[in-house]
Amino acid sequence: MIVLATILIILGVILVAAVLILLVGNAKIRIVSQDQLRAFITICGIRYSVYPDKEDVPKKPRNLARCHNPEAVLRRELKRRQRIAAKAARKKIRAAKRSAKRTEKKVGVPPKYCPVPNLKENLEMILELAKKLVKTTRGKVKIKLKKLHIRVATDDAAQTALLYGVVIQLISYLFGFVEENYASIQRHDGDLVVEPDYNNSECSADIDLVFQAKLWRAILIVVEMENARDLEKKRAYRKAALREREQADQPRFDLKNILTRIRKDHSLWKTNLLSRK
Repeated sequence: MIVLATILIILGVILVAAVLILLVGNAKIRIVSQDQLRAFITICGIRYSVYPDKEDVPKKPRNLARCHNPEAVLRRELKRRQRIAAKAARKKIRAAKRSAKRTEKKVGVPPKYCPVPNLKENLEMILELAKKLVKTTRGKVKIKLKKLHIRVATDDAAQTALLYGVVIQLISYLFGFVEENYASIQRHDGDLVVEPDYNNSECSADIDLVFQAKLWRAILIVVEMENARDLEKKRAYRKAALREREQADQPRFDLKNILTRIRKDHSLWKTNLLSRK
């Protein structure tokens, strides 16, 4: 009896902790663009790198002159590279085994033809998903602008001034549209800076943007968008199948039949004209 009560208490504590995490915890998407574009997802304080992948991020070489034991650093670096090479080799072996299994399954089985959506149908699917995302997240996601510094620069000073005015108007219109139709943007003085640079010839931007929502809302949004993606994908494939069926039902261009019909029509017109006389 004591063991059962202890298990129930532990399960209750775990359930209460999970409910508190869902209600109080936050999910964030942070987009940073300075030297390169980076994207992070933070769930309850735990950060995951989405783009670029950890393997794609170049590591800065250590300065061996400042190390107390350069030989140990070199040995560790050699071991690290050996581990990376062994991991890549294992990935190649697993991929080869999976491809071999797929070919074994497909032997003797004719491939099932499935119509592929064209560019128009894919664009329609993406547009519907974008509308669904805006409708689902409107008023439920907080937008924090930590930094947006844009420098406008061209080779000509007059073009720089014109481009600076255009960028100012576009940003003011975009921020007003987002705050009126989507959600308010939280920012402080000095976070948004647009300035012309007459000394350089290339434009630059430093962006730090955060999208934040409650964890339970983020889970609902992900589930709803996944269902919408499956629905729109099925609709796109249905449109592709209908398009190919309509193209197959259309009569083919046959020059012989067309010439035969023209001769018949001409002979009928000629006989009608002679009968009238």
